[in-house]
Amino acid sequence: MEEIKLAGEKFCSLLKSQLKRVEEIKNQEDFTDYSKLKTIKIGIIEGDGIGPFIVSAALKVLNILLEEEIKQKKVELKKIEGLTIENRAKLKQSVPLNVLKEIKDCNVILKGPTTTPRKGDKWPSLESANVILRKELDLFSNVRPIKIEEEGIDWVFF
Repeated sequence: MEEIKLAGEKFCSLLKSQLKRVEEIKNQEDFTDYSKLKTIKIGIIEGDGIGPFIVSAALKVLNILLEEEIKQKKVELKKIEGLTIENRAKLKQSVPLNVLKEIKDCNVILKGPTTTPRKGDKWPSLESANVILRKELDLFSNVRPIKIEEEGIDWVFF
């Protein structure tokens, strides 16, 4: 029981620190208020392996959910090429600079899984693309809210 209490306290502390960071980010000069944007640009990156299949399925859902916003040009979907392991290996860059520029030009990114080379495989030793993107974009949390009221589900995964 004590372990559960300690874990709860640690989680609560982590959550408070992240909420504080959110407020600090909101107060930064370059904070984006999405409600005030004329168009929200969503970058679509397929990734490697099963990535294109996952992203294809996610795009079907996005196109249904955002049908009106896309028609009204409030949302733009932009495919970003070049984050495949083949291209990254060819350029010897975890995230090619031209890809990073395109990513930074978007407001939101939908990204499929990317391959991280491991010792002994055919790819050159490259740092994880995810790690590079987290550093470059100052990402601090992967938050996945799930709410299905009919099922009584209201979860947030961090």
